[in-house]
Amino acid sequence: MAQARRRGTYIYFNFTDVGIFGAVVKKGVIKRRAVVSLPPGTLQGGWLQPEASFDLIFESLLAKLKVPRGSQAVLALDGSLVLARKLEIPETVETNQIRGYLFMELGHSIVLPFEEPYFDYTLLEEDGKREIMLYAAPNEALKQYMELFKQKHLRLVAAEPQPLATFFGLDSLYEVEADSNLLIWNVNATNHQLIIIEDKVPRLIRSVDTFVANAWDVDVIDDRLHYRYKSDDANVEFILEEMLLEFSRVLDFYRFSLARDGREISRVMLTGDFPFQEELVRRFEANFDVRLEQVPETLDVVSQPIPKAYLPLVGLATIHKDRINLLPDSDVAPKFPLVASLILLVFGGMIGGYLYWQTDQFADRIETANNQIQIVRTLQSESAQSAKQEVAQLKETVEGLEATPRPAVPTLERITRYLPERGYILQFAYGADHLVTMNAQFETLDELNGFYRQLLTDTAFTGITLTSVTTKTMNEEAEVVTSTTVDPTTGEEVPTTTITPSDETETEEPRYIGQFGLTVVPAEVIKGETNQADPDAPKEDGTTDSTTDPEANPTEEVDPATEAEPGEVVSTEVEEVEGN
Repeated sequence: MAQARRRGTYIYFNFTDVGIFGAVVKKGVIKRRAVVSLPPGTLQGGWLQPEASFDLIFESLLAKLKVPRGSQAVLALDGSLVLARKLEIPETVETNQIRGYLFMELGHSIVLPFEEPYFDYTLLEEDGKREIMLYAAPNEALKQYMELFKQKHLRLVAAEPQPLATFFGLDSLYEVEADSNLLIWNVNATNHQLIIIEDKVPRLIRSVDTFVANAWDVDVIDDRLHYRYKSDDANVEFILEEMLLEFSRVLDFYRFSLARDGREISRVMLTGDFPFQEELVRRFEANFDVRLEQVPETLDVVSQPIPKAYLPLVGLATIHKDRINLLPDSDVAPKFPLVASLILLVFGGMIGGYLYWQTDQFADRIETANNQIQIVRTLQSESAQSAKQEVAQLKETVEGLEATPRPAVPTLERITRYLPERGYILQFAYGADHLVTMNAQFETLDELNGFYRQLLTDTAFTGITLTSVTTKTMNEEAEVVTSTTVDPTTGEEVPTTTITPSDETETEEPRYIGQFGLTVVPAEVIKGETNQADPDAPKEDGTTDSTTDPEANPTEEVDPATEAEPGEVVSTEVEEVEGN
């Protein structure tokens, strides 16, 4: 869960299918606001489409707002992109482990309509159950916005569901009662959203498309959008009836599935810039007995008259304890740029020293290789005719090693830098085609997943897979045995290390052993040992980052269904092994 914000100056944006709303807010006061209209098809359900004119339109909005480079930006993400779902969390999962649990279970026991989502959650404590409201969005859509803001030299620090921003805005203006059952009906030109708030906590968010964008002619007059409908009235009649039918469905679903203690919706608030709002209200009052409150056309925000179409931006700027941020942690801009720069400078010095040392080591290896080549040439000139064929084969082998090095030792060194303090490599095999298989032991699943995620982000490795995870109770005394096996493809000897218990006494704490497979990119490994190394490459004395990896139930036994694709988040499956 994101912390309450926002102090300082931020630029807030709300992208819709027909326009982009923007506001510059400093210390909770809206300094400047503006809106631009979009051609039909530029945005569809929150997805950016490849339109050449979009870049120029967004630039014009930034010019109206007078946005300087490097400004911090916050995005209200279209409700059609965001999935909101209530989930029950097992009691064995600690509060600080919920994110890791979700990371492990999404796509496995928690099925979503899109893969590898960006997500956040709020914790619900009620009736003795541990429940959360999960918010998730497809990462492809968010990456579109992240790339757009990066091109415009803006730092996107948060992306929040637009329905939540609407609720926070209403809560700040109308003080929603703590024990009320509120239904917010946010109706816009191309969709409408139904948001049920119970005890000031969102319980249900439903977003439904209505009119297509090209059904409207849109003009911008005095920082507002004005609509002219282009189709026939019969279509309007049909869509209005569908909207009322959807309202009835959501109301019934809450009554019979979500409501606690026979509660009923006590208040309905209608907001949004829907052009046919008067007709919608007339039909609503004729079909429902629930009291309907209409948000006025102009809002009084800190003694400023603000059009109600800017309500989501008002909500984004409101301080609230349960903020949602769907951006991945690695993509959130640092809060303290100066401190971050100093940290990067220190690490840069450490990396420079390390690279200087590695350069010396690499020069020694080159000199050794040159000496070996010289020896081969000497043997070739002094050997008898019977030994010429053997010398030629040796020369071919040496030249092959020079052309395609197999850096087994640097690879192992690079991998071990990602291990936590009490993590160990139990087995390591460097085979043909630079394929590496290994078994690694960890104290917790959190450490195992942190190690796996670090491998995924290292450009020196591809095809990283986590084949299986097992739990073992380790003996306090064990014997380490090193043996060699022969690679059937190359005929080379591959060292294998095995840990054998010396007695049958087991400790009480289990250990987690993951079986990994990956393909080494030799050029990247060698590159990491020179002064041309990638500054993001792991450092020898660095630490790993496993803060986002989960700890699943160690007593659960699940067989893997399929092998994970490279780079894909793996659902760790744990099986209990009776002793080591």
